[in-house]
Amino acid sequence: MPKRQRITRFRSDKVQGEGSWALIAGLTVREMREAREAANAADFDAFEMGVSLIASHVREWNWVDDDGEPMSQPKDWPKIVDELSDAEVAFLGDCIRGSEDEAKN
Repeated sequence: MPKRQRITRFRSDKVQGEGSWALIAGLTVREMREAREAANAADFDAFEMGVSLIASHVREWNWVDDDGEPMSQPKDWPKIVDELSDAEVAFLGDCIRGSEDEAKN
């Protein structure tokens, strides 16, 4: 039976420590087209688009905050992305764009 392989588990050891991971849905063609169209708008903000994509594409993670407490899941509280470090945002952005360097199926 076929099963769509859009969600990938990425090891996130380099930004969250050993044993950490994030489940991330890849972009659809529609989303890529929408992003290209949005980039042509005068008021386009690439950073805000990236943050929005992180909130909507991270399906689950086992990440913790600076005190070692579990972070909320983005699907439950999308504003959690406001608490991420620059390295964490860069890592998730790479994963969403399709970097397989960190993937582990």
